[in-house]
Amino acid sequence: MDELGSASSPQLPVTVDGADEDAALAKSRFLTRKEVIQRRLRRVRQLRRCYRTHYWTLLEELRSKYRDYSWTYGKSPFKEDHNESENGNPNGVVNGVGGGEDVVRCRFSGCKTKAMAMTKYCHAHILSDSKQKLYQGCRAVAKNLPTGPSFCNKPVLKSVVPAACPSHHQFGERCLARALRRAGLGNAIPNNRKPTVKLHVVVSEFVHQIQKQRKLALKETALKVETE
Repeated sequence: MDELGSASSPQLPVTVDGADEDAALAKSRFLTRKEVIQRRLRRVRQLRRCYRTHYWTLLEELRSKYRDYSWTYGKSPFKEDHNESENGNPNGVVNGVGGGEDVVRCRFSGCKTKAMAMTKYCHAHILSDSKQKLYQGCRAVAKNLPTGPSFCNKPVLKSVVPAACPSHHQFGERCLARALRRAGLGNAIPNNRKPTVKLHVVVSEFVHQIQKQRKLALKETALKVETE
C-alpha cells in the first residue's frame, strides 16, 4: 500500500529501487552484462510488487462493492413492511433498509423480490425484460410433451457454454461420467471436476464427429443432385 498510496490520498510518484546506483551509472557509455541483468531484475521485482499490491487493492474494492450490491439488490436479513408497498407505493417502491434509498420491486406479476440493478425485474424473471441482452433461457429439456420438448428456460448468462442452469449442468456431468465409465474409461471426471481423459481418446472422438458430419453433408448433396 505504501508504493501505490491509499485510495483517498493523492497518488505519489513511485521511487525506483536502486535509483542512486542507476544515477551513478547513467553517465557510463557501456555497461557489463551483469550490471544490465541486475538492473532489469531489480525493476521487474519492484514492478511485480506494485502489480501484486494493486491487485489486492482492487480485490478488496470489489468485495466491498459486491457486499453493497448484495445488500441493496439481494435478499437482506430484515423484512420490510409490506403494507407500505401495498398501500403507499403502488409501483412497488419501498425505502431501503438503513440506507434511505428507494428499492424497486420486480415488475413480474406476483413477485415481491427486489429487482436487479439497471432493470425492473429480478434474476428469476429477467427474461421478461425485452431490453436485456445478457441472459438467455436454459436449453435443457425438462419434459417431453406431445406438442414438443419443454425447455427449462431458467435465466443463464449468454457467455455460459453450454446454455444450462447449474442443476442441469451438474446432471450433464453425471451423465457424461456414467457414459465414460460404460466406455471403460473409469472415473474420468473426479470430484474436482477436472477431466482426466487421455488426449488420444478426445482426438479420436473429434475425428469421428467430423467424419460423421461429412457423411451427412455428402448425403444431403447427393439427394439435391437426384432431385434436380
